[in-house]
Amino acid sequence: MGLSNALSGGIILFGITYVMFTFGSLTDTSVSFSYTSALVNDLENDLIKTTIDVAIEASPGTTDSFSFDLTNTGSTKQWNWEKFDVIVTYDNSNITYTETLSFFGTVCTSQTAGTWCISSWTNDALDPEILNNGETMTIDVKLTQGKQNGSDVIVVLATPNGVVARDVVPA
Repeated sequence: MGLSNALSGGIILFGITYVMFTFGSLTDTSVSFSYTSALVNDLENDLIKTTIDVAIEASPGTTDSFSFDLTNTGSTKQWNWEKFDVIVTYDNSNITYTETLSFFGTVCTSQTAGTWCISSWTNDALDPEILNNGETMTIDVKLTQGKQNGSDVIVVLATPNGVVARDVVPA
């Protein structure tokens, strides 16, 4: 009788321990799922509120440099410039080039080829050097090649969260 009580107690203790550890992993899984769902919701909310506009105001000409404007038309602040993608497609000697440019900085002096920089701000009153709604910044681009006269120039700009804007200057 003593041995059967001891075996029964051991089995019950094992069962309770097993249930506790199983319930603990279920709790971890549900917390992880809730955290992931919150991150997805934050990203979707950020995407909905992010809108930008790219405009090439003047003809880029045939040099390796030109400027375009980036305007924040949404409510999400834009500021992490190193994570922005600037892609320019143009022709030179009847060869089409597509360049992904690197961020050079907020000062454009001595800008190197294959880079972009921020040359000026318009209406930057709220947060200095952060692009808020209604603010515009002028971006200077320096390509590795000169542009062919009479060819299209396409500028594509993507924010860190994946929102894309583009502008085309036709030939």
